[in-house]
Amino acid sequence: MLEAATEFPPMPEIGHPESYYAKLCKQAERQGNPHLREAAKVGQYVTLAMDPSLEWEQKLRYFKHALNRHCVPPPFADDKTWKFYRDLADVVRDACGREAMRICSAEDDLYAARLEMGQEREKIEAEAEVFFTRIMGNFNECPEWFSHDDWEQLKVLRDQWI
Repeated sequence: MLEAATEFPPMPEIGHPESYYAKLCKQAERQGNPHLREAAKVGQYVTLAMDPSLEWEQKLRYFKHALNRHCVPPPFADDKTWKFYRDLADVVRDACGREAMRICSAEDDLYAARLEMGQEREKIEAEAEVFFTRIMGNFNECPEWFSHDDWEQLKVLRDQWI
């Protein structure tokens, strides 16, 4: 049985205004192109999550939504379709990991500066435990929203304070 060749859109560009993604979604719906719509939605939610004014919990909500709603291949998808949606999920995981590393690196720098100024390590460790649990949860294994490499880097930062 021959399958019709499906053209997939490129991976979404992150950082455009929300109107850009809305326009892409409408275009995809007019064309009957569900893959373009999902790519646009991933771009939209990842861009929303990258807003520096949001708390981590709000960012994570956007990342999880993108993964669970827009990076899921349709039922009975062929290998190329599975790969497209896996690549979309990698876009989300990459952005989530970069954002978590940015936040954790900044906090790590603050802890190091406080330690250098003479604050007690035990006080910093207690605060670090709360902070890293907020970002990483109580997971022993890498959660679905981080890549394995990002998870390992986050653990290195966490483990020097906890």
